[in-house]
Amino acid sequence: MLRTVILVALALSQGTEAYKVLGLFPHPGQSHFHFFQPVLKGLAEAGHEVTVVSHFPEKNPPANYHDLPLAGMTSLSDSVSFELFEYRPGFGHFMEFFMLYTWGKEACANALNSTAIQTVLDSKVQYDLILVEQFNSDCMLGIAHQLKAPYIGLSSCPLMPWHYERVGNPTLPAYIPALFMGYTERMDFSQRLANWITVQSFKALYSWFNDAAANKLLGERFGQGAIPDVRELQQRTAMMFVNQHYSLSGAKPLSPAVLEIGGIHIRDFRPLEADLQQLLDTADHGVIYISWGSMIRAETLPAEKRDAILKALGRFKQRVIWKWENETLPNQPSNVHIRKWLPQREILCHPKVRVFMSHGGLLGSSEAAYCGVPVVATPMYGDQYNNAAALANRGMGVVLAYEDITADSVYDALRKVLEPEAMEHAKQVSFSYRNRPQSPLESAVWWCEHVAATGGLPLAQSYSSELPWYSYHQFDVYIVTITFLVLYHSCWIWLFKRVCCRGVSGFSDEKLKTN
Repeated sequence: MLRTVILVALALSQGTEAYKVLGLFPHPGQSHFHFFQPVLKGLAEAGHEVTVVSHFPEKNPPANYHDLPLAGMTSLSDSVSFELFEYRPGFGHFMEFFMLYTWGKEACANALNSTAIQTVLDSKVQYDLILVEQFNSDCMLGIAHQLKAPYIGLSSCPLMPWHYERVGNPTLPAYIPALFMGYTERMDFSQRLANWITVQSFKALYSWFNDAAANKLLGERFGQGAIPDVRELQQRTAMMFVNQHYSLSGAKPLSPAVLEIGGIHIRDFRPLEADLQQLLDTADHGVIYISWGSMIRAETLPAEKRDAILKALGRFKQRVIWKWENETLPNQPSNVHIRKWLPQREILCHPKVRVFMSHGGLLGSSEAAYCGVPVVATPMYGDQYNNAAALANRGMGVVLAYEDITADSVYDALRKVLEPEAMEHAKQVSFSYRNRPQSPLESAVWWCEHVAATGGLPLAQSYSSELPWYSYHQFDVYIVTITFLVLYHSCWIWLFKRVCCRGVSGFSDEKLKTN
């Protein structure tokens, strides 16, 4: 028996290889990193050597987890005021694109010239795998090229229009809404037209602006011609790990190089503090939980809208717990309780929570889907519009536009999601969101190891990424087919006029002569 155990242990140890993994995350968005870090920690816990370049060093890193912190940029946490959303024109998503472009260019320049990146390059470590955020800049792909390692892209939001082609995933704007638009797959003609224009425009804009900026910065850092065009590097992406799941965001065709790991951050639940636990446990009529995420400062809410929300909340029997950064809340009803910070996952999964009033951020929307809690979503920017639309489309949410906030609209929205039907839909989504063949973390770790073992997952690479745009969309086939059909029918029409019509005329003339 002992010899058998030893032989099995030796066999397992020989079949398991510890890989050297590098994470490159130049964007200073903390909510983004909440999605990446579980993958990094999971790899470290599986025995792989993980080095992480980011703005968020781990205070208590696990074994095999090493930070190379970035400096020089302000973290995007509690940094956004509601004043930014007081006026949003109809083309606001294009303004958001250029905001992302500016962020990406700044983050790229900061990272390329950082001590952390220089340390990585000087170490001469041969990495087996690189994990890199693919969001608003691809300049870190230049570092991956220098290190000659396969790389997996991580997207903390659903795929953006410029992500699809790099992993051979079909772009289908007829029923897959583009990020920023706030549509569901059930679009009418005008929405499909707007969606198509947005998809094509954003792909072109990303190439013209973001790719051009990345190429320029890489050229300045390493010398012109030392790094291939980032458009070429994008096509070498082995896989994309995406923060989405069909149960919430809807069914989409995905190539083998795309892995849905939405909800990967939902783990390690901790006990609530005693006073918060009591506040939840003793709520006889349930709890309404309010939070607008880690970036937006709730205390900057204009007084008119703040008082409207409070007036509506005061009409409910439910207890309200609100993430509010100030010590005091003017005109606070007796059923409203405020805290500067709240453990969101633990609160949402408490059985007394009935409604989540949110900005529609993807982490919070994922947690609501996991815990089965209906949502009143007030999207502010980015993918929040799509997340809010997805929640409403699944029957577990109501979209309340920021500009439409009044005491009556808030009351009506909350009353609607407090109905049993909304809770039933939320529980249906929760069941599918939780029940998977593997946990998101197990899937992510397995595929990381597989990409490293195969040197970049070459068998999953789609030829579609090599096709020119007109071939990918079959425009050349359409042109040839239409040209052939036009010529074919033109020939028959010409022949009919030339032969048949003249034959009839000739026959008539001959008959007349005979007579």
